[in-house]
Amino acid sequence: MTHGLVLVRGPVAGDPCSKPVEKYGEDSAIFTGAGGSLGMAGFGKLRVAVVGAGAAGLCAARHILSRTDAFAPPVVYELTKHVGGTWVYEEQVGSYDNGLPIHSSMYRDLKTNIPKEVMSFPDFPFEEQLPSFVHHTEVRKYLDKYCDHFQIRDNIQFSTAVDSVKPVQVKEGWRGLAWDVTTSDGISRSKSVTERFDAIMVCNGHDYRTAEPFSGKSVVLLGAGLSGLDIAMELSGVDAKVILSHSQRPLTCPLPRGVQQAPPVKRILEDGAVQFQDGRLAKPEIFLFCTGYNFTYPFLDSKLGLRVREHLVFPLYKFLLLPAFPSLFIVGICRAICPFPHFHCQSTSCTAQPFGTDNNTS
Repeated sequence: MTHGLVLVRGPVAGDPCSKPVEKYGEDSAIFTGAGGSLGMAGFGKLRVAVVGAGAAGLCAARHILSRTDAFAPPVVYELTKHVGGTWVYEEQVGSYDNGLPIHSSMYRDLKTNIPKEVMSFPDFPFEEQLPSFVHHTEVRKYLDKYCDHFQIRDNIQFSTAVDSVKPVQVKEGWRGLAWDVTTSDGISRSKSVTERFDAIMVCNGHDYRTAEPFSGKSVVLLGAGLSGLDIAMELSGVDAKVILSHSQRPLTCPLPRGVQQAPPVKRILEDGAVQFQDGRLAKPEIFLFCTGYNFTYPFLDSKLGLRVREHLVFPLYKFLLLPAFPSLFIVGICRAICPFPHFHCQSTSCTAQPFGTDNNTS
């Protein structure tokens, strides 16, 4: 999953259409002013900052750039030196030399489990000659081409970290709400800068890399989801002895050589042995967690009341909007979806009628 953040800044200085903004009543619709709609001429063009140049962030920037009537060119903040987010493979695990965590969970031999014909952005297909299930390097190339095709790259500031996002009350602005965003140099963590924006669109979605270091070793692999099964097959290819521990019904399909199933882990003993819920014991050399992602937003102010529990983020309207702070959007957190088309639909929705131009919106 790609992690990023979109921030909509206030009217651009010098814009002839920029005028003071009336505050909406609290009982008005989320996107539409009470008693009628307000066109963008009442606000001036909105300047947008996108934090994260992964798939979701690039998609958000692409749709912002397409709305020159409503938005000024965006500023894209990216912590690393590359676009692509989780699709950028890093041999290093854990943290960078500056102490920042390595976000990408990509491993060397991963191929997509969604065919490219379904996975692509609706307005930018993969190259026709590629196989349906492509290697992760092809996805990274695809995102690079997407970035250049829609002329996003010149708007990206690489090696930039977003440190905090705080809501503030203002006299002028949409519903009197704005956001102070503090960033710093992503390498030295110096040169802290704070800017003010009108709205935020959070676009975000680790250690396993290759099978060779596990050759011939005994491994307990916790989790039988897509990544767990994929990694179990890779480990089998290097003669690892794998116990696949999970809470699902026992798999009925043939398992790779050297892979067996076990129920969930009950406890780990002092000598390093693992006891499963059926009483069986194993003493693996390696314990791998393949239990999926959780979401974390350390840069968002705690007063927002955003909560994460059991891989769910709430309270969100339509899995997208924080009702108490309706200029905060969180994009791309739905599960069991086709990610890139999903990012496209959500980004289109968030930028199609910015701040209300449709009386039927509710």
